[in-house]
Amino acid sequence: MLDLLVVVPHPDDESFGAGGVLLLAKKAGLRTGILTLTRGEAGRTLGLCPPEELPRVRTQELERAAGILEVDFLEVLSFPNALPQAVSSEHRAAEDPRGLASGKGLLDHPEAEAAIRERLLAQRPRYVLTFPPDGINGHPDHVATSRYATRAAEGLAQVVYFVRPEGSWPVTHRLHLPEWALARKLKALAQHRTQALSLLDFMERYPERLWTETFHLPGARGTQEGPWW
Repeated sequence: MLDLLVVVPHPDDESFGAGGVLLLAKKAGLRTGILTLTRGEAGRTLGLCPPEELPRVRTQELERAAGILEVDFLEVLSFPNALPQAVSSEHRAAEDPRGLASGKGLLDHPEAEAAIRERLLAQRPRYVLTFPPDGINGHPDHVATSRYATRAAEGLAQVVYFVRPEGSWPVTHRLHLPEWALARKLKALAQHRTQALSLLDFMERYPERLWTETFHLPGARGTQEGPWW
């Protein structure tokens, strides 16, 4: 049985949104896990692998990151990864080389909800941590994952969202990462080498979100400094 299961669509989402909380939960004695719904085939390659090899490479990157985050459970499913809406096929081919995506994504596969619920029934986590309903940035896979995970958790687990400090969902819990946790989170992020440009963009735009993670616990009021468990 798990205490905390992070449910995300892509390899690297776990480290960006919940790397610190996974580490702090583990240190507090909780059993933690990650369920990733796609193998990230629509991500960038940065020339580090052929496009057709990207799902395998990104899965390996995730496995290394999960080891650093010391999770007790990791599973990667193979639902399709949608391209970001801003990436056209022309731009993708000419300036932003990516893996071989089918053009479909999680929104086209509502059966992912049943797959999540199957894992929840098997692992029995107390908390499911995932994207908020708006997906933070509107990525269709983020939105779909939030929808499916929230529905799948009904009657089984308490859903918690990782959110932006300035976003639509009020922050109910804020975690300031100690130095050791920040160092390990950065090391986990560094395993996602193929997605290094996304990391650099994140660091440039939201550097404070590397050492401060914010969450929304439905039904909670005010903002608490510290975890929800």
